[in-house]
Amino acid sequence: MQNIMAIVLPLATTDRLLSSAVLVGQKDGYPIFVSTLHQIGQCKEFKIGIPPHSGSISSIQEYPIDVVPAIDVDMIKADPIHDLAFFKGRTTDIRAPFPKINTDFNDISVGDELLVIGYPYSTLGSFLETASITNVSAKGRRIFMKTIKIDELIISHQTLQGSSGSAVVKRSDGSLCGIVKGTLAPPNVVSIGDIPLASDTNVTYVTFSSIINETLKTL
Repeated sequence: MQNIMAIVLPLATTDRLLSSAVLVGQKDGYPIFVSTLHQIGQCKEFKIGIPPHSGSISSIQEYPIDVVPAIDVDMIKADPIHDLAFFKGRTTDIRAPFPKINTDFNDISVGDELLVIGYPYSTLGSFLETASITNVSAKGRRIFMKTIKIDELIISHQTLQGSSGSAVVKRSDGSLCGIVKGTLAPPNVVSIGDIPLASDTNVTYVTFSSIINETLKTL
């Protein structure tokens, strides 16, 4: 755990929690967060919640939490191709380390051990941050509109609705390797009548982190 540098905090709209968001850098002293775009919907106003543990996954977390302070953030870039949304805080008071962002897809190998860090129960109103160990199941290159190539990691991780936007870090060095994008799950459990023959499983897609580094340079 000592190598983990990614700070993950819950992203919220005015009346509910949406997902997880990762602190990835700063612009003119203002913090920059990244999450996934698909859960934003028609929301226009956003906040980043600051739970008592301040996104330090190794800390003891208290719950339930009645009041959580938050900072206002503005969505400054939407990237529908990579399903990413970038947010800029309105305060310069955030003091936290930024993660080392992995930009070399060849540095990740099938079988590598990763940690998924985020708020999988945020859509239920929970501020509990969790870390789950997983492995790279495959490396993919999604072809978009026949010309755009998107690097993705496929991991064997049970993804819940609030997991979108979670940080995926390489356990060996704590580098940020990607953002949880979504899951491909079978429509139902294989069964004969009412007797299940196999449990419901899924695989999770992770947008590789190099695009985060490229985007930060253009903000």
